[in-house]
Amino acid sequence: MKRLGRGLESLIQDVEKPTTGTVSTINIDLIKPNRFQPRRIFNEEKLNELADSIKENGLIQPLVIAKINENEYELIAGERRLQACKMCGLKEVHVHIKEVDEKTSFVLAIIENIQREDLTPIEEAKSYKRLIDEFDLQHQDIAKIMSKERTTITNSLRLLKLSENIQSMIDNKQLSPGHARAVLSVNEDLQEDFAKRIIEKSLNVRKAEEEAKTLISGTTKTPKVVPEPMLFEKSYIKQTEKSMTKSLGQPVKIKEKGNASGDLIIHFDNKETLEKLVRLLS
Repeated sequence: MKRLGRGLESLIQDVEKPTTGTVSTINIDLIKPNRFQPRRIFNEEKLNELADSIKENGLIQPLVIAKINENEYELIAGERRLQACKMCGLKEVHVHIKEVDEKTSFVLAIIENIQREDLTPIEEAKSYKRLIDEFDLQHQDIAKIMSKERTTITNSLRLLKLSENIQSMIDNKQLSPGHARAVLSVNEDLQEDFAKRIIEKSLNVRKAEEEAKTLISGTTKTPKVVPEPMLFEKSYIKQTEKSMTKSLGQPVKIKEKGNASGDLIIHFDNKETLEKLVRLLS
């Protein structure tokens, strides 16, 4: 897919502003949830509070929708408001209808959730990844649209390198993103046990980082190699090589391996020399 142009930014800003202009009222059953909705976990208590507020004060901020056909619309912005309206039993809702293509609807749905909703850190990271995978946006592009630092986007995406079990711990608020970064710093095969330890010991982020450093140094330390004791002094070996070379008339090399073993190497140049050595050694 082609990368999105600057026109998207102005559209996003337009969606974020309080709705002005033409507002319609339509049957709530005609509005389909956005198929690109990144949010999977909804806080029931907050939804109930929002529903109570809508009952009391009405829907102050209209939903933003896109028209699919004469009798069908798709939600762009306002997932929680739509759910709360249904909980209230509303039959009709105020909407602002925008003409957007499928790509833009997708991006707006993701960005609207990231900016307005209390996404879990994993849901947020997965939203960024979809923007990258499906629209070829770079970390810097997303940072600009979201008004965040590029490193914030990069750190968020790193959470997806964790196993599904650890991601669930983050979704369930057993681990914070700070804890998760500490977990990411240790070897992959130690991460799940380390994450469980953080939870069991109720470690704060600083303590988790300290324990991570200990794990890193413990797993990367190179074992100290203790050399085998030499059977003879080096001076003795050199003297023996010299003496045997003189006696045999050919270069001699002694290579000690430890554990009372080694190699005695005698060099020869031709068949006649080899036969001479065999006679001498016999």
